[in-house]
Amino acid sequence: MFYPLKFDHKYVEKIWGGRKFENFREDLPDGPIGESWDISAQESGMSVAQNGKLAGKSLKELTEMYPQQILGKDIEADEFPLLLKIIDAQSQLSIQVHPDDQYAAKNPGEAGKTEAWYVIDADEDSHLIIGTEDCSESEFKKAVKNDQINQYVKKVRVERGDVFFIKAGLLHAIGAGIMLAEVQQSSDTTYRVYDYGRGRELHLSKALDVIDFKLQSKKRKGLRVCGDEYDYSYFCLNDKFALDIINIKESYRSQGDQQRFNILTAVEGAGKLRWDDQEVELKETESVLIPAYSEEFEIKGELKLMKSYVPDIEENRQQILSVIE
Repeated sequence: MFYPLKFDHKYVEKIWGGRKFENFREDLPDGPIGESWDISAQESGMSVAQNGKLAGKSLKELTEMYPQQILGKDIEADEFPLLLKIIDAQSQLSIQVHPDDQYAAKNPGEAGKTEAWYVIDADEDSHLIIGTEDCSESEFKKAVKNDQINQYVKKVRVERGDVFFIKAGLLHAIGAGIMLAEVQQSSDTTYRVYDYGRGRELHLSKALDVIDFKLQSKKRKGLRVCGDEYDYSYFCLNDKFALDIINIKESYRSQGDQQRFNILTAVEGAGKLRWDDQEVELKETESVLIPAYSEEFEIKGELKLMKSYVPDIEENRQQILSVIE
């Protein structure tokens, strides 16, 4: 009964959004589209299944009806724990920070947020803001109030294929001209620090509570395992999620392992996803949820997939060590 699930796209208009989605999709509304929430159990952007017998069911309904079959035996969660977005930044996003679970728990309606990015497209000389340069909290606060924050933020140039891990507490912002895939905890909590005079609410007090001025993040190098039909690379591993990249040369076969679900996002190229007598297209920027009890499937084509899941950290470490050994 359980099979790869595609969901509708929940588009979010943003003041900094653009129209790059037009290069990949045909179901766009008018206006500057900043985000597409593609696998989400957030009430403000709930995903609804598009294909097969479960079409029309929301992700929340599916996890309530079939918690073990969707999430997996090893996932202890009351709701779907991850959120997969595609972001198109035509202009600079606000400089911001997210809280960890402990801080967010003190504020009703908020949730911790750690995330990771895969850069799908980047204009020449585009950059991310990741972390701060040497400064104290008082120096930083003064710079924010005096519109001098740029001297204290770290800018990192990016290109297609770059991966970054953004831990809760790390100051960050996506720069103009960047489209990326973002996997994160299922949360919509953001504390804006600086917004370039666009008039939106700032949250400087909370932000200063949670910014870790020692945190930094460099481009992830990954660990690649080469195969005949596909290469498999490990990029991020933490207690919230793991992010791997599968570079398919010809085909990739897999199935649900009953322990945990997977999200597969086409971040480069396109292919056909087949199971039983069913087939769906997997175009660049599109995602598919592989339930824990999904039957066997195959993806054919030349494409890169970002694989996101909630890991067993020790099990993953042993897998990686076995590759090295």
